[in-house]
Amino acid sequence: MKKMIIASFLLFILLANPASADLFTDMNKKVAGYNQNVDKVPSVVNSLLGNEEIYGIIELNDGSALELKVVTKDSTVVEFQKLAIEIEAEKGDCNQDGYLSAVDSLCALNMATGKIAEDTNVDVDDNGAVTSLDARIILQSVVGLSSEVDPTVVVMSDEDTIRSIMGSQQPANTFLDAYDAGDIVIEPVGIVNNITFFMANMGLKVSKLLGII
Repeated sequence: MKKMIIASFLLFILLANPASADLFTDMNKKVAGYNQNVDKVPSVVNSLLGNEEIYGIIELNDGSALELKVVTKDSTVVEFQKLAIEIEAEKGDCNQDGYLSAVDSLCALNMATGKIAEDTNVDVDDNGAVTSLDARIILQSVVGLSSEVDPTVVVMSDEDTIRSIMGSQQPANTFLDAYDAGDIVIEPVGIVNNITFFMANMGLKVSKLLGII
């Protein structure tokens, strides 16, 4: 695995609490605990984690979304914050609920990967097709991405997937299984990160075939 996979896994490790009104407070406590024990993190993780800015979107069962910004430096979480959601807009309302949210971005990404049928209303850049760029543009519209977060990777999932990872006796394996199944979507940002991510995927597949992970 390469750095982005490890960084994304870190995001889900930090979500090891039930979804609740005080979820963000609970997650902040997890961050502090992680940082206090960062010296116990395996050296392979330390060498791969690097410096990342992660934009996380968790689709909750009530239809809302939890959006997070996670910044790591030398394997330590230096910033962990919840971002705003629900900005009114006329286009990109993928689930047709009357406003834009991170759920629409996830929906757009599902269209881009062929999981659901395309809707021309979600083609926000008007290039004739719904792509991952449309999903990113929706994110920018929703949270002011350029000012609040400049991610190296965008991670999307849902509450049920998070809960399955939380309740697993082998959370790393459950995370990787969910990633393989498409229940966790990891979108690198930028050409260099796309190349790195491609190499990470190849390394991950080879490692699993060899039984290394």
